[in-house]
Parts: sequence; structure tokens; C-alpha cells
Amino acid sequence: MATFAANLDLAKGVGVTWGRQTSQKLLPSMIVELAMANGIEYVKLFSVNPGVMNAFYRTNLSILLTIPNNEFRQVNGSRDAKAWVKQNITDYMRMGDIRFKYVLVGNEPYSKLEYLDGDAELTQREDIVNSVKFIQDALNEAKIGDKVKTTVPHYVDVLKPDIVMPSEADFREDLKPDMLRILRLLHSSGAPFMVNLYPMLHLHEYGFPVGFGTYDRESNFTVSDGDIVYTNVFDLVFDMFVSALRKNGFPDMRVVAGQVGWPTDGDIYASVRNAEMFYKGFLKKLASKRGTPLQPGPLEAYLYSLADENNRNMARSPSDRHYGIYGYDGVPKFHIDFTLQGRKLILENATGISYMPRRWCVLKPEIRQVEPWLLSSFNVTCLFGDCSRLTYGSTCNSLDLRGNLSYAFNMFFQMKNQREEFCNFNGSAKVVYVNPSTEKCKYYLQILSTVFVGGRGEMFMTLGNGAERTNTKDAFHFAMTFIGPLLLVLYELSLGG
Repeated sequence: MATFAANLDLAKGVGVTWGRQTSQKLLPSMIVELAMANGIEYVKLFSVNPGVMNAFYRTNLSILLTIPNNEFRQVNGSRDAKAWVKQNITDYMRMGDIRFKYVLVGNEPYSKLEYLDGDAELTQREDIVNSVKFIQDALNEAKIGDKVKTTVPHYVDVLKPDIVMPSEADFREDLKPDMLRILRLLHSSGAPFMVNLYPMLHLHEYGFPVGFGTYDRESNFTVSDGDIVYTNVFDLVFDMFVSALRKNGFPDMRVVAGQVGWPTDGDIYASVRNAEMFYKGFLKKLASKRGTPLQPGPLEAYLYSLADENNRNMARSPSDRHYGIYGYDGVPKFHIDFTLQGRKLILENATGISYMPRRWCVLKPEIRQVEPWLLSSFNVTCLFGDCSRLTYGSTCNSLDLRGNLSYAFNMFFQMKNQREEFCNFNGSAKVVYVNPSTEKCKYYLQILSTVFVGGRGEMFMTLGNGAERTNTKDAFHFAMTFIGPLLLVLYELSLGG
């Protein structure tokens, strides 16, 4: 069995990811306070933003900084890469005493190639590889390459499809030339191979029961691969990458979990109970320093995510908007010990949170007949608002026809900062001052934020005026996969009176 170099700077504490794809952003200072209060040592950021970076000034937190998928061309050259490293790494280290651990080239960039055609895909693939090389060269020239490494976070879809056992794993043939070039670069710099793992989604992909993902002690489900018996899906999928690296000549390359977490809504397996069970089991695993069957020893992992993001891409699953350990408003959903000591702690709320006035947008009581235009309004609010909690298995999935419409209208209204022109829908909606929430389904109430981010968005495409927008193909996919069935249900309910 391969051993992994002990002289590598393994992350000694827990790290978390912090994304900012949300209608109102928590202040960077709030996030830094939460991280420090909870004993978190590493924070993964999905883009460069001066207001965010300055919040880490003279803290003990280390940053994993991502170059967004649509910005590779800006560092695809020696001169450009040096300028990027100076502006976004060394200047902050010198002036702000800010610490960095990794520069990440994109976030699952090979999973996004399906949105590109022909020459654009080939160019993007070349940009990914070149960015790894030029950024690491720039870090080395700045004499920080021994401390700050460049790597690429990957999703499981870079492996061959239709495999279940780690022993079967290998990289996809169409990606193998690129992967081998990247692996040689990582090997030469001593950087790890980074993978993003989503245990709940992997359960669906492989047809495993939920207990195989949550570290449920009552679950006796296992998967055997030769002499190795796997008791949880994290180890199983993690070791697929270890196995693939061995097959391609890199048996000693360390694998790091760049994102791993469990959502609390948006799926039949997503709940606060399951998320808490997963995190407590996973943190216990990290504390044990046992690693996985194919990579024993301390495990480096970054929890996904610190807070919910209600604007996040949902092409993979509606649950993507509910991975936060904290809610959108900085309130913890459950309580865990980030310090790996297994203590029963009560996580503090984010300080300084203010809610907008207690008012909600709902369907007018006098609207009895659901006309086609009303269903069209529902479709629009879901595409540009957030209906992830209305989908199958989610906490608001049991709402009736009126409840579905009211929930969608209110989310759209709140995400537009309670501007009354966004609570009309051809005169079918009204603002109310009595909370319409049910026992199981909480209606959203927007928070105030003083954050303004202009010019670019975290992993989003951007408009000229700085506004964020999602990829239109992603929106169409979500409409066909999730909104379409909801519209059908609403239509059938309307026929029933």
C-alpha cells in the first residue's frame, strides 16, 4: 500500500467553503467572525473580491482562492499569471498579512465543458492546463511556491461512468490527455489532487441507501471491493480517485476533499437531521486521522458550505442551494464542533443581522380559478427566484395549490428586496403582515445587506452593469427537470378545483 509523504503541509484544522451566490450577502466581517469563533482555520473562496479579502487582514485564517471558470484566459500566459499572483496573492500577503494555502484553477471546470461547443471547448481545456502551469510558476518566482500550491477541484464525472468499485476507477478517455498533463504539473510542484464530493448525490448516483452516507450507526449496508469493505459512500468515492491516480502512475499523490457536505433541503435525503448526523460522523472521522482504506492517515477536507446560497446553480440538484451549516441569515441549522474535539457546543448566530420588515407576498384569497397566465407567473418566479424547497422531498413539497403559488411569489418578492412592484402578478398577489409559514414550511424573510459587488460574481456570468445572471442553459435545464413537473402538478390541482 502506498504511503503519503509526511512532510507535506497537511491542513491541521477544519476548513469550510464560503460562496456568495445569494440575493443578500452576509458581510465578510460576519463570516470571518463566525470562522474564528468556531475554530475554523481555512476558508475556501470562489472568486477574488477586495472587500472580502480585506476582511481576512491579520487573522489566523488561511485562504483557498479560486480563479473562476470564466477567467482562465486572464492567467493563460506567464506575464498575466505573474500580474494576477502579485495583485491577488503577494500584495495581500505583504500589506495585509493574509495567509494563503491554495490557488484553485476553477471549480469543477471539466464538468462545465458540456456548455461549450467545438473550438470553445478545446480552448477552455487548454486554458485549464496552462493556468495550472503559469500560476504555479508565478508562485515559485515570488518565492512562495513552497507554501502556496496550485491545483484543480474535480467532480466525480472526470472518472469513467458506470463504475461502482474503486478498483474499476480510471479517468475518462476523452479527458485523460489533459488529466495526465495536470498530474505531471501537480507532481512536480508537490501539490495535491483535489476532488469535490457530495455524499448525498453519490447515494442517488449509485443507488445506495441513505444510511451509507450519513454515518448512521444503525446502518449495516456495506460494499466490498476485493478484500476491502466500505462502510460509507465518502470512502468509496474518495478511493475511486486514489485508485485512478495509481493506475496512471501517481501512487503517492495525495488526494484532498475540496468540498464535502450534506444539504438540509431540496431532496428526499436532505434534512437537518441527516446533515447533522453526517457532519458529526465525518468530523469524528477527521479527528481519528485514519483516512480511507486506500489513503490511510490524516485526511484534508473542506466542509461545504458555511451558509446557504439561494442563487446557486441548480442544474445538478435543487439541494445545491441548501448546503449551508448556517442559513442565509447567519443562524445555525444544527450544532457541531469544528475543532474536532466532539464537544456538545451551541454555535453562535452571526452578529449584526437585520431583517427587512415583517411582510410577505401571497396569492389573493379571492383568486379561485388558476388561469394559464398564473401558471406562467409561477414559472417566471421559480426561474428567477427560488423554488428549490417546493420540489419533491423538500420541506415545502406538501403545500397545496395556493401554497405553492404564494411561496413562489413570496420568494421572488423577498429576493427583490420587498419592492412592491414585484408583488403584483397581474393583480393576483398582495402584501400581507401575518406570517403565512406553516409548521413544516417557513416562508422566507429577506435580510438587509450593505454589500455591493460590482463587475463580477462568484462563479456567475456577469452583465455589463455588474448584475449577476445564471447560465441560460442551466436555467432551461432546471425548468425542464424541476419546474415542469411542478407546473403539471399545479395544473392538475387547478382542474380538481
